[in-house]
Amino acid sequence: MPTPVPGLASANDSIDGLVYFPRMLSKIRLHAAGKLPEAYVPYLGDAPAYGGHVFDARCCRLLGVSYDDLVQKTLSLPDDAAVLAWARTAGKNTSAEKIEIWSAYAAKRGWRDDASPSMRKWAAKLGADPDAVMTWFDGMDIDEGRKTPADFVPEPFNPGPFPNAPTRIPGLPSPYEEVGGLTYFPRMVAKIGLAAAGKLPEGWVGPLGWGDQEPAKARTFDSFCLRFLGLDYEPLKAKVLGGETDPAALLAWAYATGTKPTEEEIAVWNAFMRKRGWHDNLRDRLLFRLGEAGLPADAVQTMFDYIDLDEGRPVRNLGAE
Repeated sequence: MPTPVPGLASANDSIDGLVYFPRMLSKIRLHAAGKLPEAYVPYLGDAPAYGGHVFDARCCRLLGVSYDDLVQKTLSLPDDAAVLAWARTAGKNTSAEKIEIWSAYAAKRGWRDDASPSMRKWAAKLGADPDAVMTWFDGMDIDEGRKTPADFVPEPFNPGPFPNAPTRIPGLPSPYEEVGGLTYFPRMVAKIGLAAAGKLPEGWVGPLGWGDQEPAKARTFDSFCLRFLGLDYEPLKAKVLGGETDPAALLAWAYATGTKPTEEEIAVWNAFMRKRGWHDNLRDRLLFRLGEAGLPADAVQTMFDYIDLDEGRPVRNLGAE
């Protein structure tokens, strides 16, 4: 049976684009007032029993603030907006893009990742179809009575096979390919060399790197990768065209030149990139690309999968990756 908790925000609630934050603050206030159910207490804050992998701890690390300080500010400041303003000043002053990436990671957690097996078991316990309730946030909303299992139905997924792969480019890796645990980077590097050799389709060359956009505004996969690593495109291009084509060596150079993210930051960013197109603002673009290729709307669920399908690779399954 659902167990509503009066005053507890949904994990899907957001403030200034940051999901989960209102829920974390509502838990703090309820706990201080003795109104938070005991079952929730072990998951508060750093949750050492769970290795710091709970959403509270992850959100605090994103913002660069301690949970203890956050508790004090939550109980002394007037509202969520004031607490977030404090966190931005006291912590990392997190950019809008970092918030977008983390929020997508958190809201999609449990779908096609290492948490999927646990999520599916929980969905079954909730009386829901594991093929329909795919994220932890979905499960929380059912468990707390905001939604019912009947509100969720399996999404159509028909991965083919489809006989035509119109864009086969030797030497171009899948966007899923990793180096040093980082997805997509090998593909970005390979595209530089292929473009210089005249082996990329003409329409692909213009959008490389920042394309024709300002670096802060570009929304291509290249640009997300460059900003994540704190790189400019031209020095990377110069390295590749100067003869360095090994992705591992180039990534080491990128870390030394730009920013070396933590393992957690890489995991969050990887999930953001791999799941783009599923329940986000890239969905319309994905549907357009599928229609343009004469493929059904349910052929793939992410843009990475569309790229693989378009280039003749097998589509990924729905399980953990």
